[in-house]
Amino acid sequence: MGSFLETIYDVLFKPKAAMEYIAEKKLTGQALTMFTIGMLVPVWAVYTGIKGTPAIPVFGGMFALHFFGSLAFWILGAAVLNFFAELAGGRGTAVGLFAAMGFSHLPRVAVIPLGVIAALLPDGLRGLAFGAIGLLVVIWTMALNVAAIRGAHGLSALVAILVLFAPILAMFGAVIAAIVFVGSAIPQIPFNL
Repeated sequence: MGSFLETIYDVLFKPKAAMEYIAEKKLTGQALTMFTIGMLVPVWAVYTGIKGTPAIPVFGGMFALHFFGSLAFWILGAAVLNFFAELAGGRGTAVGLFAAMGFSHLPRVAVIPLGVIAALLPDGLRGLAFGAIGLLVVIWTMALNVAAIRGAHGLSALVAILVLFAPILAMFGAVIAAIVFVGSAIPQIPFNL
């Protein structure tokens, strides 16, 4: 491992070992490059599809919003997941996890060639193919996030999956607690008519 292309190759074929290396070496520059490529390639494909339409100025603003929103989500997501990973006994660093999670944007690049193949299919299969591609990208991205958590913090696969879903479970638990609290407070409210 070392060069950017070698790191991508390792993420594709040896994700856990690659994520360990990325987290250990804190390859934030390569991670930012992967993130940028993962953002630009799909946007470029969409741009070539709508080139010449009046929506181009709006498209630029939407791209900037999407880029900076995704960057903020990546930073905050790494911080939150690092917190939960440390609670679960992980021994890594936030910067290492941040760098490893940057490579979880790799599946976005694969959307383009898969989308071209799906667009060439007959009408009846095209929608199904696009749905399958979307599902594949989501699963692949989640698998790379699990590999990043495992590699950065030295956790088992099951614990890394729990860490990945911990923020969602915590929000769900908070909503349930709020509903129970409000539900138990309603009978205590005196209604004077």
